[in-house]
Amino acid sequence: MGLIRRAASLASVPVTTGARLAGAATATAFGADRDAVYAKATAASVETLTAALAKARGPALKFGQALAVFSSALPPDQAAQLTALTRLYEDAKPQPLKTIEKQLKGLPKGVDIEPEAIAAASLGQVHRGTWTDGTPVAIKVQYADAPKVVKSDMMQLRAMAPLVGRLLPTLDVKALVDEHAARLTEELDYTHEAAWQKRFRKAWKPEGIVIPKVHFASGTLLVTEWVDGTPFTALVDEPAHRRDAAGRQLARFCFWSPRLVGATHADPHPGNFRLLEDERLAVLDFGSVADDAGLFTHLFAQTLILSTRGDYDAVLDAWRQAGLVSDSTTSEQLMEMLEPDDRPYTREEFTFSKEWLQTRSQQFQDPVQALQGASRLRFPADYLLEHRAVMGTIALLCGLDATVDFRAVIDGVGDAVAQPA
Repeated sequence: MGLIRRAASLASVPVTTGARLAGAATATAFGADRDAVYAKATAASVETLTAALAKARGPALKFGQALAVFSSALPPDQAAQLTALTRLYEDAKPQPLKTIEKQLKGLPKGVDIEPEAIAAASLGQVHRGTWTDGTPVAIKVQYADAPKVVKSDMMQLRAMAPLVGRLLPTLDVKALVDEHAARLTEELDYTHEAAWQKRFRKAWKPEGIVIPKVHFASGTLLVTEWVDGTPFTALVDEPAHRRDAAGRQLARFCFWSPRLVGATHADPHPGNFRLLEDERLAVLDFGSVADDAGLFTHLFAQTLILSTRGDYDAVLDAWRQAGLVSDSTTSEQLMEMLEPDDRPYTREEFTFSKEWLQTRSQQFQDPVQALQGASRLRFPADYLLEHRAVMGTIALLCGLDATVDFRAVIDGVGDAVAQPA
């Protein structure tokens, strides 16, 4: 989608939905049933919003995926529309090599690049190539208009903020948009991505996780070691022992990175993970990283361990200390909202399946209703990337039908909770 077309598509959302809500107010003034009229207008607004974000892809789609965290505050049918965005992955038609020749001039002399891209998104594409010594490499190149796309999308998303605030009143939309903008700015600088990739590689190499070596990086070019392997999208047809191996390593990579690296890989796209022939996990693309991570990962582990013990007051205390619930919220209200399933922790091994994920999703249809009479649930914007990593990882495990020693994974998070006396 061209820059002008995507801007026009996103800009139409607040205009269309604003007119729709104004019409609802007029109808109510003339005696129409207020709840029915506004419910219809809100449902149509959610549909318009999600359709525009899905069509735009790129930064706008990623914002929609961040919003999906809060979709449970909506009625089930509207929540389903928003959560559907999380199942859309960033893809695009690659540009011809001649259109990116100017950017490729920044490559070191002697680097060869294959003409056909192997992957593409809204802000850039990846080619296979050969390093100066003949080593196979992956070459990531950013499109010349990428900064303009990000700037344009963020302008339109800021214009949508009042609408999103009306649909999701428990959300600090401005903080979310600001956080999203900051992360996108970082993703535009490939030297930033290269630094993270080197840091993760150093920390995880002793643990057997394969992270490609960085050969070269500039603001808009990144050259890394080429890694062959089976992408997660193809693992569903692999034998169970390979899917289980992938799941065990992926779970450790997600939940232990805050302890080992102090950060979390925050783009749980199935295309960013490979299982090698020797059943080691390879991790790609460090453009999106949650820095200074660990708060949500530790809270997740604490909630699972403490609820397994039946210590619900301690769960509430942990959530209060994290700033996610108010002092007026009771442990009963919080546990009614969370409804944690302790089986992944109480069993030596647990099989994450699509069926299990579906039942868990159904239990989170309306957590705000469980907190009626209490102050609204809070979710700081700086938790969002880590939340996306954790919940996205669990979704990938379910997609693999992977059997994982999840208790060992949670116990390895580090200082999540003291052992009982």
